Amino acid sequence: MQLMHVKRWITALLSLPVIIYLIGYSPPYGFYILTGVVQFISLRELYRITKVSLFFQVLAYLLSFFLLLLILEKLFFLFPFAVFCCICLPFILSIIKGLIPSRSLIEDIAKCIFGIVYITVPFLMLVLIYCYPGGKAWIFFLLCVIFTTDTFAFYFGRYLGRHKLNEKLSPKKTWEGAISGFVFSVICGLLFIRAFRLMKVNAEAFILVSVLSIMGQIGDLAESMIKRSYNVKDSGSILPGHGGMLDRIDSFLFSIPILYGYILTR
Repeated sequence: MQLMHVKRWITALLSLPVIIYLIGYSPPYGFYILTGVVQFISLRELYRITKVSLFFQVLAYLLSFFLLLLILEKLFFLFPFAVFCCICLPFILSIIKGLIPSRSLIEDIAKCIFGIVYITVPFLMLVLIYCYPGGKAWIFFLLCVIFTTDTFAFYFGRYLGRHKLNEKLSPKKTWEGAISGFVFSVICGLLFIRAFRLMKVNAEAFILVSVLSIMGQIGDLAESMIKRSYNVKDSGSILPGHGGMLDRIDSFLFSIPILYGYILTR
C-alpha cells in the first residue's frame, strides 16, 4: 500500500511540470499533441475494456482525428456533418465490407460511436477552451478543481471514510471522501479565481466550482460503472500508482463540457 502511494506521488510530480509547460508555455501544437495522445490512449483503454474489434477501433481513431482537424481549422459549420459521419460511417463501412449482421456487430458500432462521444468530444471542447481568450488560465483552473477533488477525496476517503458512497460501483469510495474532496476543491477553486482574477468571487463562482467538482466525481463513478460492468479493476497501467490514462482523466470527461458551456454563456 505504501509503495502504491509513493508511485502515485512520483508519477504526479514528474508529469505535472510537463503538463504545465505544454498548456501554459509551449507552442499551441504542444498542447494539441498532448490532447491527441491522451485521447488515443484513453480510447484504446476503453475499447480494450469493452472488447471492440480492431477495425472499429481504427475507425474511431480516424474519426476523432477528423473532428480535431475541423476544430483546429475552425470549420465549425461542418461539425454537424462530422457528427453525422461518426454515426453513419461505421454502418456504411460494415455494409461495404460485407460484415455478417449480428448482435456483436451492432454492439461494436455502438461502442465505437460511444467512445467518440464519451472521450473525443470533451477533449475537443478543451481545445476550444484553450483557443478562447484567457483559455489557458481556465484550463489551469479546471485542473486545480479536479485534482483537488480527486486528491482529497482519495485520502480522506481512505483514512477517514466509513460510509460507502456507492459500493456497487466503487467499493472504496465513501461519503466522507466525496464531501472532503468537494469542500477543499471549492476552497482551492475560489482561491485560484481570486489569485488569477478569472471572475468575481461571488455566488456565481461558488456555483461554478461546486458543479465542476460534483460532475468530476460523477465522471469518476461513470468510468467505474463501465469497468465494473466488464469486471475490470483499472483501465490500464500506463501511470504507476494511478492505473490507466482513462482512470486519470475520467473526472474531466464530465466537467470539461460544464466549463465549456459556462465560458460560452459568459
